[in-house]
Amino acid sequence: MALAGLTAASCEDFLTLMPLNDIVLENFWTDKNDVEAVLLGSYAALETNDCLVRMSLWGEMRSDNLTESSSNSNNDITQITRDNLLSTNSFSTYKCFYDVINRANTVLHFAPIVAEEDPNYSHRDLLANEAEAIGLRSLSYWYLIRAYKNVPYTAEPSIDDTHNFFIPASSFDSILNVLISDLESVEPNAVNRFGKREQAENTARITRSAINAMLADMYLWKGDYDKCIACCEKVTARKKAEWAELQEEQGTSCNVKDFNGYPLISEVPSGSTAGNAYQEIFGTGNSFETLFELPFDQQVNNSFVSSYYNSNTSSNGNLKATSEVGTNFSSGSNSVFKQKTDGRYYQCCNVNGTQTSNFGITKYVYQTLSYDLSSGSVGSTLKAERFNFNTVYPHWIIYRYTDVLLMQAEALVQKAKANPAQRDALLSEAFNIVDAVNRRANCFNNNSYLTNGTPLKKSDYGTDSQMEELVLDERRRELMFEGKRWFDLVRKSMRDGNSEYLVSKVLKKQDAANQSAVRIKLDDLDALFFPLNKDELKINTMLKQNPVYIEDEFVAKAK
Repeated sequence: MALAGLTAASCEDFLTLMPLNDIVLENFWTDKNDVEAVLLGSYAALETNDCLVRMSLWGEMRSDNLTESSSNSNNDITQITRDNLLSTNSFSTYKCFYDVINRANTVLHFAPIVAEEDPNYSHRDLLANEAEAIGLRSLSYWYLIRAYKNVPYTAEPSIDDTHNFFIPASSFDSILNVLISDLESVEPNAVNRFGKREQAENTARITRSAINAMLADMYLWKGDYDKCIACCEKVTARKKAEWAELQEEQGTSCNVKDFNGYPLISEVPSGSTAGNAYQEIFGTGNSFETLFELPFDQQVNNSFVSSYYNSNTSSNGNLKATSEVGTNFSSGSNSVFKQKTDGRYYQCCNVNGTQTSNFGITKYVYQTLSYDLSSGSVGSTLKAERFNFNTVYPHWIIYRYTDVLLMQAEALVQKAKANPAQRDALLSEAFNIVDAVNRRANCFNNNSYLTNGTPLKKSDYGTDSQMEELVLDERRRELMFEGKRWFDLVRKSMRDGNSEYLVSKVLKKQDAANQSAVRIKLDDLDALFFPLNKDELKINTMLKQNPVYIEDEFVAKAK
């Protein structure tokens, strides 16, 4: 895609070849094009392999979705999957996100000065650029605090030697409050759409919908459920407006359909095979449902997927799906994808009826995918084509519409717990959302073609806890391998004040000999976060290690 190439090339001479403390207004910051170039450079920094690996692994590797494959030779990955975290682990470093933050801070520092000097740089353009920069900075800190809990926070750029950046960590809650305040302040100024609806910038750059997705996510963690729901509803309103445009342009050939009142890409727009939604979202990219994704092309390629998930051969990458995810699907007794008609199984795992343990990852690996679920036989009619990782690369999705819908469902369930008078209505609305996402995946809007599917029944989820687990289960099915599951489990643990639910899930992938040790470790909520890297502690003596990690050994805190 053009945008990825542009972000890489635009800043080759800036922030790459020239040290930040040598940059002065006279030799670079002269007009709005300079602001745009460095802003695009912030996106380029987020596209680096270091950031991409951490976005996925921090949010996924410790969960019940992933484990190491037989192809893995990286001991750091082995230790993370076994929940043996050390401050020397290479994935515990976070410098790459501070590079994004510093670039965004630099834009925010110089852009107002350029606006005073360049008459062609309008106040509206300035506000829009600032919204993007704050969006990128907030997203970077959002990953950091969910991974580490407490991290150093600064809104100042590193542009000279007068600033002291060896600062102590700020708390999770204090940073979260700042991020929410910042995003709330710029949300009205963010661009709704860059040019035409189909332009790549609409999913590859921070828009108002992307900011609302971030805010909904943050409100959900904070426990501000009304505001979470409001942000989700803003995204839905925007999607419905876009859907109306699509229907006017494409008529009956429009692939976006109505699922319980929500516009989603149909898996089976016509004919008797499914897989269309997967192909549009993960194969082609820049889809109707995508809110923010990182685009890749030959200039900036996505080596993460080929290395960690899979390759353009049939071999696994360093990671694979857990046995819980992969086994017993054809019999209808898989505990994750509970119905044989759930196409998301095909989109996540290698489909081979003879496999019993080595379930390779296929999400982001398959470029095209089609399957007939009516037979109920795994892989019997599956047709898939992998990305050619020498020429074409999958985009990496950070937020998409069904993610936001399921955030709304989770918020509705939590609100129902505190509002007995509204409970039934709120739970019904939450179920309606989950059912919409589930129906799309199981193709229930094409009942003449299915023979084995049964839609969800609200009566099966009568209690608050049952409905809460339904939402979390649906998030797991829908967003598997997208860097979401571990964060979902941590969020529930912080809300519950204990890690019992998380432990019950993740122990399933551990060997019997390791289960007792993992259970003891994860009993402490601080153990749900990564240790600060030993090198970071040496460089910045103001930092304090996560209290459960001392001298690279787990130490239980006194009760």
